[in-house]
Amino acid sequence: MTVLDRAEQLHTDTGVLRRLCDTLVPAVEPSGGEAAEVRALLRRTASDLGLHEILPGVLGGMAPHVRAAVEATLQAWWPGADGSLQEATRRWNVVAETADTAFGAMVLRSTVCAMFYTAPDAQGRNPSWPAISFDGPLLEPPSEADFPKTLAIATVPAESRELHADVVVVGSGAGGGVAAARLAAAGRSVLVLERGAYRNEPDLPQLEALSFPNLYLDGGYVWSENGRLAMLAGATTGGGTTVNSMACLPTPEYVLDEWTARGVEGVAPENFTPHLTEVQDRINARVENTRHNAVNRLLIRAFEKRGLEWQVLPRNARDDDDRYCGSCNAGCLLGCKQSTMKTFLQDASDAGALLLPGCRAERLLVADGAVTGVEATVTAADGTRTSLVVHAPTVVLAAGTLSTPLLLQASGIGGPAVGENLHVHPSYFMSGVFDEPVHGWRGQILTSWCREFERVQEDHGFLVEAAPMGLGFWTGLTPWRDGAAHKQDQLRLSHVSGVWGFVRDHGAGRITADAEGRPLATWDLDDDVDLAVVRRCHQELARLLHAAGAREIFTFLPGDPRWREGEDFEAFVALLGDLRADEVFTLSAHQSGSCAAGTDPLRSVVDGRGRLHDVAGAWIADASAFPSAPGVNPMVSIEAYASRTAGFILES
Repeated sequence: MTVLDRAEQLHTDTGVLRRLCDTLVPAVEPSGGEAAEVRALLRRTASDLGLHEILPGVLGGMAPHVRAAVEATLQAWWPGADGSLQEATRRWNVVAETADTAFGAMVLRSTVCAMFYTAPDAQGRNPSWPAISFDGPLLEPPSEADFPKTLAIATVPAESRELHADVVVVGSGAGGGVAAARLAAAGRSVLVLERGAYRNEPDLPQLEALSFPNLYLDGGYVWSENGRLAMLAGATTGGGTTVNSMACLPTPEYVLDEWTARGVEGVAPENFTPHLTEVQDRINARVENTRHNAVNRLLIRAFEKRGLEWQVLPRNARDDDDRYCGSCNAGCLLGCKQSTMKTFLQDASDAGALLLPGCRAERLLVADGAVTGVEATVTAADGTRTSLVVHAPTVVLAAGTLSTPLLLQASGIGGPAVGENLHVHPSYFMSGVFDEPVHGWRGQILTSWCREFERVQEDHGFLVEAAPMGLGFWTGLTPWRDGAAHKQDQLRLSHVSGVWGFVRDHGAGRITADAEGRPLATWDLDDDVDLAVVRRCHQELARLLHAAGAREIFTFLPGDPRWREGEDFEAFVALLGDLRADEVFTLSAHQSGSCAAGTDPLRSVVDGRGRLHDVAGAWIADASAFPSAPGVNPMVSIEAYASRTAGFILES
């Protein structure tokens, strides 16, 4: 019996999973005096919500290396864990702190805890929400009459299962949407292949438990090989622009200078700035669209108390409406977010381009050193799969940093650098508990930022922004010592404000395909520059929360270092300055660089204009072509880069 066979057997044993769920989220006896909804939350277990019956399906959909890690953890924890809750908890903390089982423990704990607080009942509500003052959905999804689907959709001929176009664009996000718009405007017949579904406002339920499986790659987190990195990537029409937090920051000039020095054409500031301006104008990226919520107001207070310069974040919104922005990462129900679905893809469609959603590109077709099209699989709404061949002399790859290299590897093209040079824009969170209510899930998410630490180690450092308070994200990744303490942390969640730092990573990893063809990242905090920046990042985030008036500060680090009012704050800061790489857990929503541009075919995948070194007619127009990390939220950088690349395609 293989490892995965044993994992499947264990996953379907609901006795094991019931015990696991009720160890992580047990019944806690109230101390007395609590409100009725708080008492109900304390006494409610994970199995009361039937999570042990849902969990096998969730685990079964995870990548092979994640399932294997989960199995190893369960096999190590289960013997003897069917005793008292105290013993099950003790054994759980052992496996969570043991190198061989910590990865699986992180996956299981984050999954169960997030499901407990986000899984909806038949009425679309979760019974925990009243106790933690969480609002839940604020309005019903709009009707199709209010928001009809306006993108023109391609039809696959039943007889030939072939399509023809001048240009095939693989991916509809920041890169693919812009490239499609520019090429269609120039008179090319364009077909956009999108692996995800075409979901617009009526299809977005504001519920994390329903939206993440449908809008994100792998249904949520894409875990690295060793589990120390969890990545988020959009997988729907519009890609990451449909689910991101709408931060529109231009590429720093020192980064553009670095790219120019590496042989990338058209990215010198004087050449690239017009592209940045053009895309920002099209998506209406303006500071006038920005209103600060309580989380951002606390962060601004901290910036000013510390004498740090801060700026208002431009947002790609239709206007400054902030009533329903808390569910921004699950998509916008009002059509306010000016994603590529609302802008560039619509422009492309209006110019004659067609979209084919539910279409996974399998490999590029090549003959005599030139691309001739794409072989793909189309999945219908009922799950039926159909093979498709698209004939085209030009293919633009924009499937994202995690998927574009896999397509090249499956096609046997691109050279030895495909998948190398992965940058993940590592992000690190810290939370403060405040006297006043914050309700961080209300209002606009990212509206303020500080760049004073962006170059603390050579040309590397971090940006500081307010942290989005997604309920599943926060409850799943809050450090866990025991079930009772974890529940008490969530009962304070309405008084918690978060801040995060985005690191411009100096070191790099790589992307390969796993046994099921999914992206598998190898990335670790093994670069001395990065480790120094990460330590400084945690220290400065702590200082900001302290300056804002936090009574307690905690991190998302597995070891759960905390500071409480009355304790030695400088000792806490010093502790963060001595973090080891294996004590750090990293999150990423901004991947880049896995198919870097450059002049050397042995070290880069595309040339200075974006065309593959080894195949004519094949181009890359997404963040995978960035030769180094951009250091800012990358949407605008990707869109401008795709506009630049489309210009070179037209010239060719």
